[in-house]
Amino acid sequence: MGSVEPAGRSEIEVPEFPTSTLWHYTTTAGLLGILANVDRKADEGVPRSETYKPILHASAAQFLNDRRELTLGLGLVKDGLVELGIRGAFDNTPAAKTFLQEVARAIQEVIDQTYPDYIHCSTVSFSTEPDSLSQWRAYGQGTGGFAIGFDPALFPRSTTSERVGGLGLQKVTYVTDTIEDRLLDAFHLFIAQAQTEVRSGKPTKLAVNKAVQRLALRAASVKHTGFSEEAEWRYVEPGFGHQRAETNDPDFKAGAAGLVPYRKIELPADAVTELCVGPGAVPVRELSGRAVDAVPLRVRRCIAQSAAFGHTVPLTLRT
Repeated sequence: MGSVEPAGRSEIEVPEFPTSTLWHYTTTAGLLGILANVDRKADEGVPRSETYKPILHASAAQFLNDRRELTLGLGLVKDGLVELGIRGAFDNTPAAKTFLQEVARAIQEVIDQTYPDYIHCSTVSFSTEPDSLSQWRAYGQGTGGFAIGFDPALFPRSTTSERVGGLGLQKVTYVTDTIEDRLLDAFHLFIAQAQTEVRSGKPTKLAVNKAVQRLALRAASVKHTGFSEEAEWRYVEPGFGHQRAETNDPDFKAGAAGLVPYRKIELPADAVTELCVGPGAVPVRELSGRAVDAVPLRVRRCIAQSAAFGHTVPLTLRT
């Protein structure tokens, strides 16, 4: 295990930021849900003059089909907290020991799915690979889906402080059974923050919940090394930091095991730059005219430009 000795905040490195197109693999329904969102309605008397904007759905990490998307990283952090408590490397006071124990206990509840509180941590997955067979199979309706290319520079939550806190676009850290790389940085940052809180008095339930929340945001970009070929990035959305008049409540969608909370991530139209059509997609020429007409113009233009499936094509954006 990497060293879990507390580190100073100045030692925390700013996370890497993506410099090339990020690809989101999705089904046909997902493609329409992302691209077919009217930004501006058509002008009166001017058919098809409406414009569209992409909206991504960031699913709550607690409710993902594969719970390991969140619990792997949290489990490693819990082990690190227990180690600190045993060695007395944290503040060697009764209050500090109690705080570490309570945070570790709460993390175990998250892993066991008995944690009573909602964690404001939602994610969207991306890859740097535009044509990955494993991604087509996992997220693209077999091989009949789509990979939408996005310009990472146009995503929100891109300030240094937000990214250090685990928000926005985060490169996935692939680990086995040790705290490594970005997760270790997150652990050090948490300990530095926690020491300040513990010294201010007896830790409260709110302080424990805040600790779990902060750690979950960083653990959300950790995955087992067996998936490293996916070359994954994740967008992490906390659901807070909105304008005063905006609600903090998530939206809901149907999932495999019931309702899944999610957050809408609205992007400018030019954030979508390319489209890769899956190798098993139904050729446009085989669709009836009526079926094609039912597809929003912006999406239809994108599909029609693909001369060979599996070939990356530019996406013509309407302005």
